[in-house]
Amino acid sequence: MDVIKITNKFCNEYVLNELRLMSSDKFDGKITYNSLLYLELINCMENCTVSYIADSLKIARSSVTLKVNELEQLGLVTKKQSESDKRVFYLSVTDLADAIFEIDNKAFIKATREIESRFSKKEIENYTEILLIFIKHFKGAIDD
Repeated sequence: MDVIKITNKFCNEYVLNELRLMSSDKFDGKITYNSLLYLELINCMENCTVSYIADSLKIARSSVTLKVNELEQLGLVTKKQSESDKRVFYLSVTDLADAIFEIDNKAFIKATREIESRFSKKEIENYTEILLIFIKHFKGAIDD
């Protein structure tokens, strides 16, 4: 088995799945793939801020602010002011965005259930370690 080839195939299928989803009638053309990526960042990061997104993506805070404001107007993101630092606003996704993730995550949920039913606890631990290796290398991929 060629690990690079199968990993690339997985990545391609993942992206194709999301792009097909974005063009389906479920989204009615209201959000873009770029918007979905922002929503995923906000959803995955507790106490997410515009600064965090800008720093992670290495783009201007003003660009992120524009996108976040657009997502807020669509009812997909809310801002909550920090109690300890009034200059900071934490971002979170709304129930409407959660409904999008529910559609988006169907394949992951099905695959996870199949993995849990077919593989031993030790095999799943090994799989998790493999994914953590990918995460580690993705974090610094652009800077290398």
